[in-house]
Formats: sequence, structure tokens, C-alpha cells
Amino acid sequence: MAYKSLQFQRVAIDELKDTFIKLWHNPARQIPLVFKSPTGSGKTFMTTKFIDELNYLPNWDYDKCFVWVTFNDELAMQSKQKFYDYLFPNFLNAQLTFDDFKKGILNRNDILFINWQKLVSNKAEDRKLRRPDDERLLKEQGFYFDDVIENTKKQNREIILIIDESHTHLSDLAQRTVIDVLDPKITLHISATPTFEPTHSEIRHNRAGYVEVEHSEVVAQGLIKEKVVLQTEEDLKAISAGEDLDGVLLDLAIAKRKEIIEEYQKLGKKINPLVLVQLPNDDKELAARGESTKEEVVTTKLVNKGIALNKIGKWFDKHPRPEFIEHPEDEHEFLLFKMAAGTGWDCPRAHILVMYREIDSPTFKAQTIGRILRMPDPEAKEVYKNSPIISTGFLFTNYKKNDISNEEWNKTTPNKPFTQSTQIKDGIENVVGMTTDFISRVDYGDFADAAKFQMSFVASMDSFFGLSENSMINECQEKIKEKGVDLSGKVNNQIIVNAIIKDFDKINLELAKSGTDIEIDASIHDVEKTFNFLCFEVLKEQTDDETKVTNFARSYATLKRAVRIWFQNRLSKDSNYYYRVFINDIKKEQASILRQAIHAAIKEFYPVRKEILDKRKKDEERRSASIFTIQNEYQFTEDYEAIKVKLCALQECYLLKNYDGKKNELPFIEYLEQKGKYIDWWFKNGTDKSSFGLKYFNTADNKDALFYPDFIIKFKNGMIGIFDTKDGFTAKHPEGRAEGLVRKIKEMNEAVGKEIFFGGLVTTENNQYYYWSDKKTLLKTTINSVFAEEPIEYSKTLKYEYTKGNLNSNWFMFNELFK
Repeated sequence: MAYKSLQFQRVAIDELKDTFIKLWHNPARQIPLVFKSPTGSGKTFMTTKFIDELNYLPNWDYDKCFVWVTFNDELAMQSKQKFYDYLFPNFLNAQLTFDDFKKGILNRNDILFINWQKLVSNKAEDRKLRRPDDERLLKEQGFYFDDVIENTKKQNREIILIIDESHTHLSDLAQRTVIDVLDPKITLHISATPTFEPTHSEIRHNRAGYVEVEHSEVVAQGLIKEKVVLQTEEDLKAISAGEDLDGVLLDLAIAKRKEIIEEYQKLGKKINPLVLVQLPNDDKELAARGESTKEEVVTTKLVNKGIALNKIGKWFDKHPRPEFIEHPEDEHEFLLFKMAAGTGWDCPRAHILVMYREIDSPTFKAQTIGRILRMPDPEAKEVYKNSPIISTGFLFTNYKKNDISNEEWNKTTPNKPFTQSTQIKDGIENVVGMTTDFISRVDYGDFADAAKFQMSFVASMDSFFGLSENSMINECQEKIKEKGVDLSGKVNNQIIVNAIIKDFDKINLELAKSGTDIEIDASIHDVEKTFNFLCFEVLKEQTDDETKVTNFARSYATLKRAVRIWFQNRLSKDSNYYYRVFINDIKKEQASILRQAIHAAIKEFYPVRKEILDKRKKDEERRSASIFTIQNEYQFTEDYEAIKVKLCALQECYLLKNYDGKKNELPFIEYLEQKGKYIDWWFKNGTDKSSFGLKYFNTADNKDALFYPDFIIKFKNGMIGIFDTKDGFTAKHPEGRAEGLVRKIKEMNEAVGKEIFFGGLVTTENNQYYYWSDKKTLLKTTINSVFAEEPIEYSKTLKYEYTKGNLNSNWFMFNELFK
């Protein structure tokens, strides 16, 4: 199939070539060329033609190749396939993937399509792409990405980097680990909403390039719809009173789909319009509350509305996207998904989007609207130009205007940070005898005894409102009302209406000019869902030791049942009414009266609950203590960065880019790195369940807590040091950590029958490291038998009294360990 450039595309391709040549003559490297083009304009097509036509320029003929990166494997392969389709059979550029690394080089005009994440990731399955720092881990044959790039450069072949959807990729990690390795002559940034746009001065002096396609040109050529409209006020007024809003949105979509089908039939087009249904990603929360997932609810509603099950496609982790759903006549009428269709997927027959708001954390996924922007048949633009319904996309949602137009949406919806990983080095053996402590949270876990809690809850609520078992309903209502609880029972939902989005890539500006919120009476189903959610939220927000729980699944049902019993006995048997009373009051947040009463009722039950759960706690701590081992693999988000070290037990040491303790830990790591004569390895401990933790009594909070020492050090003589770096206030106020660590060391030494563990808190005085031990004999034994050739006098390690601003007699000089 021959693909012909539209007029605006031809102009953009020519402008890209002209700008590119100007930039090429600048002696600088990594020169940015920004290509800004609206969603649905054919960015991949224009970029493909631009690359192809570089091969035939009479005034420019250089030895070059291309690296085209996207942010996932599917998009990389889509781009490669499109490149092939657009140019077949006339192309000079060989299309490669990482499977072609075996060639060891990029030849002239080659174009490598690759997933950006696989280049910046250190996950085990991706490591075959990047050359490891440890030469012992090099594979025996074949090439890494780094090898391919180095071999290419040795041929004096220039690399041109193409970054698709560049607004999702340009991180410090990407710059350091990929762009700097490639060191491209020019980098083409492709995006509808680029995060970087060069200044006029940069463009004028050829330090950067900028090519833009106007939104109006794309609409005029029939590639994308003229606008997207949301539900109108009239739509919602036509709803039967009390109708469930979830069902209302589906009714609106079904009715609109029927209109679109009729219009296609009138125009003689065989196109089956598709309704996309984006579900909230809250299955875990719903499961914890014992409720059906939104997938189950929506599927049931569609079937009940006459949609055959085989017409409902699903696209989740457990359900791959139906194979031919993009075809104009595919049988699927609805497609249910969560995040999968956010970016990069094209389905021109998708015409309607139903988007459900997450009740607990509403984050509007604006990118998804892009899936209903494309026109189904651009070549028939003349047929559609007098058909407003075909040139309009339809969005039905229960979001409020604020949720959608919030300027922060584009900061909260990009792809998650790249996952990094590192592994334990070969030959590192785990320490025998290191047991990690466990503190049972069973005292916060649940209400222990549902029947006893419900009896206590009802009595406490009665006491709060001045009621008794014999109080009549009328008297109860009066006293509850006197306390400030609104008994009107009216609950409204706010929902956006009458909004028109003409330029998707300027959605914030568009919604600032149009659309408003209206209030509609909440349906019985909506009220019940909100009641369940708020009961769950009231439980989650408890922070006092006497009121908080962690086993929400078990505790939520108990609390909800207790609330229902009290309302039925004191206010009304009509659950729809007292649910509304509850919702209105709880939504007052800090001013809520019922919130105060429930908190007091939970707190009043604490002594009974504690007595029951204390028995469980002791048994659980005994059972749950485990052996600490350094894991085979650790994973990190992009909030972490690798530091160059040699003695770490892992192949790479990852630290958070920013955290309070970094100023203490980095110098200590540098110090340890100089002690290779004495140290086999050191390990930077974490703070999760797999880390080494010990129990101590926190003197500030007056309760047991877990402490995770920063460093575990394996000395060449077999001794194991456990140290935690402290500075400033935390060094002067360790709050029991020092004593807890010494206790744990003693306990582990007794368990193995010899003194191989030692350590303490580490701090600096006079630019020297000291560590804390509560027993001089322990230190003396350690120094004499392990590290020193002759006994060390205590006078060399003691400092002045702590009250004078220095260290007390429990602090010992760290350097003495290495004499």
C-alpha cells in the first residue's frame, strides 16, 4: 500500500530536512531538534519519511545511522513495523532490534528500534543488553549495546538519536546511561507536548531546531476529530431519579453508539464504533472492603443492558487485547481496560470513552482521550465534513471539572520510574547466625472479637450522644441533631457537563474556558458505595495506638456492621437514609461529629482489645523471627542512583538521590572503601522485610520499635561488624538504638557460641570516626584478638565527658580497629 503525504505533512518533512542540515554544520554535539506535532497527526509517518529522504539529498551525504527509542517494547516494535509498512518495498535503511546486536555494529543507514527502559534498566532479564562493570560477568560471545555503539563510532559513523514521546524519557538517568553513551550528533525529540522548547536565540544560531505542526491543519485534513465533548446537563436531566451513575454513563455511551451506527449506515460506511471503558485501578481496595471490582460491576451491567458477553473485550494483565479489535468491522462493541491504552495504541474506530473516577485518589488519565481522537477513514473526509457526530469524540465520566483541569495531571500520569536492579556478587557467602527481629503489629491488627467490639461500640456511641437503651427514635434523633449532625439525608454528586475539548494537547486551557460542575442526586447504589468507602477511610485514618488497625479487610467489616447496628437502633431502619446522614457528616472532615464519636468508641474498646491481642503478639514474634540473608537481587526505582564502589557485597550500591542520612553514609562508604586490606565486603542495609532489623525500646516514643543499622561489614578475619552512622541530634539522642544494637550483638554471639559480632553507632569528632559500645571488655576483646598486633590502651580511644559537648567513655575510635 502506497502512503502519500498530506499537504501539512509534506511541509513538515521538508522543514525537518532543512532544519536538520543547518544543525549538522554546527560543530557541537547532542544538538536538539524538537518536532512538535499534535496527537493523531502522523508523527511516526512524517519521521519515517524524513529519515528515508535524508538518504537521497544531493547536498548532504554523510555516513550515519539511527537509534530510535520508545518507552516500551510494544511501541518499539510498532514503530519498526510502521517504518516497514510506510516505505515497503523502497527503503535503504535496515530495521534492527536488540536481536541484531550479534552483528556487533550499526552499518551505514541502519536504524535500531529499541525500548528505552531496557537501556536504563539493570533488571536481570535486561542485563544482556548492557555491558556489566564486573568483567567476570561478561558473556563469552556476542555483543552488548555498549559494544555495538563503540564499534559503530570506530568507523567514524555518526549516530542520530530519535526519541519518540520525548516528554516521557528525558531524565538524568537517561542522559547519563544512554544519551551520553550514544553521543549523537543530533537528537530528534518527537512529542505533542515537548517538555523542552528551544529559545529564539538557540534556533537563530543553530544551537537547536524547532518544527511544529498546527492542530488546525491536522483537523482540516480529516486525520483527527474536530473536538471531544463531555456529557451535557440535558443528558443527565433525562436520567431517571435514583439511577446508579455507573449505569447512567453506560446508558449514555450505548445511546450515543447507536446514533453513530445509524450515521455510518446513512453514509454507507461499514464501521463498528467502539466504546472504550477505562476502569479505576482500585481492585485491591475494593477486595479489601469485600466489594466487587469495577470490572465485574461494569461487565454485569453491560450484560444486563443487552450487550452480549462476546462483544465485550478486555485488556488487562490477565486479558491481552483482542487480536483484531482495531479492524473497522471487528465484532467487539466495548473494550474494558485500566492503564494499558494510555499512549501509542491506535484504533480509529474508537469513538466513545467512558472514564470512571477513582473514588479514593482521582487522577485523570488525560492521555487516554487521545485514543478517541482519530478519524476512522481520513480519505473520506469529504463524506464526513457535514456529519458532526462522526467528527466528534464523546467522553462520559463522573469526574469533576477540577479533577480534569488540574494543572498537575500531567505530572501524575507519566510512566512509572524505570526499575533498576543489582545482584549479589559471586562468592559472597551469607553470615551464619544473623537473625532479624520482628515486632508484631497484632495489637493494631484488628478488633480481636467482633461481637465484643460491636457491643462496646453501641454503648460508647450512646454515651457520646447522651442516649440510653430505652431512648425512643424521636428522642435519639433530637439528641443526635443537637450534637450538630445534619439529619436531612440529602447527598449530591458533582459531575462535569457541557465541556468541549477542541485541542487535546491543550486540555487544561480548553477546560478552563468551558464546562461546569452540576449537582445530581446520588442514587441508592452510589450512596451505598460511598458509605462503604467512607467507613473504610475512617478506619484507615486512625493514627493513635489505641485506635489504629492494619488488618483493614477484617476490621472494616466489623466496624461497618457496628455502625449499621447503632444507626438502625437509634435513627432509622432505612439504610438509604442513614447512609446519607453518615456520608454528609463524615465529608465535613475535621468538623465531623460522627468521626469524633467513632474515634472515641474505638479508643474505648482498646483495653479489651489489647488484652486479647497481647497474647497473640508474643506467639507471633517468636514464630516470625527469621534468618537474615543478603538477597540474590534487589530492585530500585529511579529515585535511587548507583555509586562507584569496589567492596560492596552487591554488584552495584544504590542510594537514594536525596535523603537526610546521605551526608553521613557517603563519607563512611568512602572510608570503608580504603580498608580493603582488612575488609572482604560491606553491605548497605535497607529498611524492608528482607533487611536486617533488631528490636529496641524507643525511649522517645516509650515503646518497642525496629531499628535497621546502616552497614554490615565482613572482615577478613571472620568478624562481622554492624554499624549505623549518626550525626548531630540523632548522635546525641539515639533513643535506645545504641543499647538495642549492643543487646542484639550479645544475643547473636551467645547463639553461635563465640564472639564474632560487634559494632555500634558511628559518629565523627575531630574528623575521626568513633563507635559506641556499652562494654569496654567487648571492645578490648575485639581489638586484641582480631585487629591489633598489641593491646590498645583505653586512653587512646576515650574522649571527654559528653555533657561538655564531646563523646563520653562509651565511644571508641574506629580507626583502632584497623591497626
